[in-house]
Amino acid sequence: MNIYVKLAEFSIIETKRLLLRPFDLKDAEDMFDYSGNPENLKFVFAPHLSLSETRFSIANDYMKSPLGKWAIELKSEHRLIGDIHFVKISDKNQSAEIGYVLNQNYWNQGLLTEALKVLTEFSFEQFGLKKLILLIDKENVPSKKVALKSGYHLVKKFKGTNQYSKKIRDFEQYELGKSDDEIYQKNSEIGEI
Repeated sequence: MNIYVKLAEFSIIETKRLLLRPFDLKDAEDMFDYSGNPENLKFVFAPHLSLSETRFSIANDYMKSPLGKWAIELKSEHRLIGDIHFVKISDKNQSAEIGYVLNQNYWNQGLLTEALKVLTEFSFEQFGLKKLILLIDKENVPSKKVALKSGYHLVKKFKGTNQYSKKIRDFEQYELGKSDDEIYQKNSEIGEI
């Protein structure tokens, strides 16, 4: 079965604390809490200057083509706190690049790690992917910690152009393959991680 059919089947994914779900225009104010804060987006995208810019982004970047893009909702607050999405998908290579952002008011609570772990699990078990990739700015230490806690490992370092600032930056590529995930799952089940 094609990955896009599977993505359509799993447009909502639930964890203990989170609901990964499609975006809605009602999310604009919650998204603007972090999308309007330059410090929160230092490595992600240019900050939104207004609520109307955030509404435009939700409609055009998330709702127009929703497959593989999830709003991260904190269930206890019924509030959007971030997003996680496939940046690129290769159906042919059975691989995908994942991107994510979280409102800094919710950092250091394991929430983004929880979201990445469940999307990783679904990617291998439900979507039929064999390899997942994270491209992370070398200076983005919190994002690298999320990657490592989620079982990803550093495979290379390279220089590249930040798509938003257009500046040359140092990046690190983290990957996890299906066989790596199986090893990670077994080790975490027996308490080695």
